[in-house]
Amino acid sequence: MKIFYGIVFTSILFFFIYKSGALEYFDFKLYDIISSLAKTSQHKKNSSVVIVDIDEKSLKYLGQWPWSRLILSKLIDNISRTNPANIGIDILFPEKDKTSILEVEKFFKNYFSKNLKISGVGKYLFDNDNFFAQTLAKNQVTMPVYLTNTKGKRCFIPKKNRQIYKSTETSYESPNMLCNLSELQKSAADIGFINAQKDKDGILRRVPMFIKYKNYNIPSFALANLINIDGIEIKNHTISILNRTFKTDKNSNILLNFNNKKYYKTISAINVLSNKFDKNEFLGKFIIIGTSAVGLHDDYMVSSGEIVPGVFIHATVIDNILNNKTIYQPQYLKFINFSISFLLSLILLILIYKRLYIRVLSLFIGASLFYLAAGFYFLKNFIYISVGYFLTPYFIFFFFANMIFILFYYKERKNFLEDLSKAHSETIDSMSLVVETRDAETGAHILRTKEYMRCLVDYLFTHDLYKNDLTKNYRELIYRATSLHDIGKVGIPDHILKKPSKLDKDEYEIMKQHSTIGRDIIENAMKNNKNNQFLKIAYNIAYYHHEKWDGSGYPCGIKKDEIPLEARMMALVDVYDALISKRCYKIPFSFEESEKMIVKGSGTHFDPILVGVFVELKQKFKEIAQEIR
Repeated sequence: MKIFYGIVFTSILFFFIYKSGALEYFDFKLYDIISSLAKTSQHKKNSSVVIVDIDEKSLKYLGQWPWSRLILSKLIDNISRTNPANIGIDILFPEKDKTSILEVEKFFKNYFSKNLKISGVGKYLFDNDNFFAQTLAKNQVTMPVYLTNTKGKRCFIPKKNRQIYKSTETSYESPNMLCNLSELQKSAADIGFINAQKDKDGILRRVPMFIKYKNYNIPSFALANLINIDGIEIKNHTISILNRTFKTDKNSNILLNFNNKKYYKTISAINVLSNKFDKNEFLGKFIIIGTSAVGLHDDYMVSSGEIVPGVFIHATVIDNILNNKTIYQPQYLKFINFSISFLLSLILLILIYKRLYIRVLSLFIGASLFYLAAGFYFLKNFIYISVGYFLTPYFIFFFFANMIFILFYYKERKNFLEDLSKAHSETIDSMSLVVETRDAETGAHILRTKEYMRCLVDYLFTHDLYKNDLTKNYRELIYRATSLHDIGKVGIPDHILKKPSKLDKDEYEIMKQHSTIGRDIIENAMKNNKNNQFLKIAYNIAYYHHEKWDGSGYPCGIKKDEIPLEARMMALVDVYDALISKRCYKIPFSFEESEKMIVKGSGTHFDPILVGVFVELKQKFKEIAQEIR
């Protein structure tokens, strides 16, 4: 029945893990760790991408953004003369250039009712946007768009997007698009979205190759740059382009294989405009015009922990595809790994139930190391097998299973120790009864002294007296050890122990030996257990309980604090019970008389502090004596 409840618990636990989102989160983190160890992003050859950066240096020289589109046209022309493979510009132009002469004339007419006429400039320079559009068309530049859920205007879709991508499968869809001016977008060789969706933990690890917009599938900006110089084939989530083939997941995602920013050649835009750059560095390369200037770009944290501008994301995609370094994550492995994790957890559960702990540990460690090694191996080969979907529920189950096992083990252990403690206590009482069988007059003396002792110790503890000695464990042990205070009487001859009259001097000396005999009995038990606290307490009680506060007791004649606390307490409760009890050589004293004798012995026979406590407890002592006759 227990194993049935275990299976139910495991099933419920896995259900909640699946629904909680923990699988995806921890899978992200494991991917980051394994990818940093695998170092799949290390390339030996130079990047195929060069970034022309509209950086702080360029802005300082040419003024703040936006620049005139005439400047951007010159920038593109200067790049084009170096014969690059393709030029892409990672900047949206949704509004007209306000520095155009036509726009300046409109401004003066609308706001000042002045017909401003500017002459001496060629007509082709009057409209910056038209000039820029011609530059884009001439140089076959790839332009960006931004797919969004917010309302956008109607956008022009290039012919390539209308025909080639309709068969592409993707689950991502965007109802609207933020695009460039129509004349600019029509002049572009192709368009691609610049969206980059971060994972739930705020880190960018993957990008989709396509997003559906209306009836079209728009490629990513990076992919559009590649498509601009070659055709593309798409079949069953496999993309072939430029003699490279790579797989995507069902959402057309690829995991990115990030390089350090320094890996990519980056040249300031002002250097390109001033022709102060090595033109050979652009030959046959994919050129992306972007910006790293503060406030002009989106920042992304990548799995290495580095924060990079968006232009580096596009460079990474292009570089990964051209170098066959894209990472594929098969989605079906998520379910398979989760299922294997569940089955192995059930096996662990059975092994735990059978208490095969070595096998439990071997299976847990072995399976975990196997999956980590497999994850490392496949990632080195650019496949991520979703290790987190196995390890996350596996570790969570192992943790909870062990916590529950520890609780059950604790309960079993507690019950065992309680049973052992009872057996131990009853064994001690049985040993004590050996004395009673030889000295019948002691009656319930042992039971009463135990209860006196419990009462006395509890009072001392609650009133912070001797608090350095009276721990909880000590209080329980001293209660049990009280039974052994007269264990040494087993060694006293019957003619003395059972003598019906008062002992003479010689007989009394023999009787006094019971404390030494008791010491020897317990000391013998301590030979192989010298640190046992119970035996230490029992030893002190048996050996020293006839010592007196003033040093006149036996067998050692020690005094005051030299006498162990447990022996001083035993002396008081032992004498009290002897006074109120009938003996063959005396009648019992009344409770009042016995109490007065105890008080009279303060500072001579008994510890004065303990006598003070006795005075407070004498009524309880009386009740104990009356209850246990």
